[in-house]
Amino acid sequence: MASRLIGIPSRLALAVCGLLSLLLSRMYLALRGLDPAFRGSWWLFSAALIAVGGLALFVALLPDSWARKAFKIEPDKSTSVPIKMLAGFAFVSYLVIVGLSFAPLSWHPSSQLVFFLCPACALTITVDPSLGTVLLGLAPLSAAVYGSLGGVLGYASVILRKGN
Repeated sequence: MASRLIGIPSRLALAVCGLLSLLLSRMYLALRGLDPAFRGSWWLFSAALIAVGGLALFVALLPDSWARKAFKIEPDKSTSVPIKMLAGFAFVSYLVIVGLSFAPLSWHPSSQLVFFLCPACALTITVDPSLGTVLLGLAPLSAAVYGSLGGVLGYASVILRKGN
């Protein structure tokens, strides 16, 4: 198990994060008609989530032997980089979302900044979520999106590092 590029639990975590990113992208497509001034932003957020989720799902489902052959990767200690980056990105994202819920009411960030930091906030666009909703719903979903980004970047770093 340690010699695999991404182990079974890592692949499962990356697949779940990728699927959640793809599902959240559908919400942004549904919001296109909400505010015509931000029509381009909704499409851009959706496209970014589709790209990150699709790449994460592709990496999670790519057979290990194919990746080793295609990129000539030797097993070493750097093969745990994707799961470490997934966990790191998810943890930091979770903390940022929880921190956003404690932001003072006088701070009025732009909607693009909020949706960039918290992709799952589109699920509560018409209501202010409670702290419980943030802790158990929005923060984990947004952490999954950023976790999939971290996993894909970690996988790319392993591939790019093999040439050095």
